[in-house]
Amino acid sequence: MSFGTLPNALVVIAVVVVVLARRLSWSELENSDTDVWRGPLLLTGVGIYQLYDRHTGLGVVDVVLLVIGTAVALVAGTASGRVAQVERRAGKVFFRLGLPGLGIMVAYLVIRIGLAGVGHLLGASVSGGPALMVSLGANLLTQSLVIQSKARRDAEEYSTR
Repeated sequence: MSFGTLPNALVVIAVVVVVLARRLSWSELENSDTDVWRGPLLLTGVGIYQLYDRHTGLGVVDVVLLVIGTAVALVAGTASGRVAQVERRAGKVFFRLGLPGLGIMVAYLVIRIGLAGVGHLLGASVSGGPALMVSLGANLLTQSLVIQSKARRDAEEYSTR
């Protein structure tokens, strides 16, 4: 690991820890939803910027690994969002991932880190930090979209009772 990838690794680890801790406990889903979207959008944006800034020519292996990593992120985000628990309390919506969601997130992270290792072995130039940031951001954005959809659907059901 070079000195340049160490900050990326630390950012990814810090974001994973904060997001998992926050999403495992009950959190209010605000009306504006900015709290749910801000972190994933920022993470994705930084990852895309770093990919663009550092790598002007992507090889076939790079593109294949980015596509696979994004596909795995989208599937895991959808799955963890579907198993997330959504509750209505005093007119407010709360959500958390729970243990099934944690299991899906851990499996996703293991697969994604494995892809980074494969990319490193194959000589891919984007297998590290920026690709991990984009993938994790895509995962969390998808998860947020599914959770918000569940919350809206549950709110509509609750209001028609």
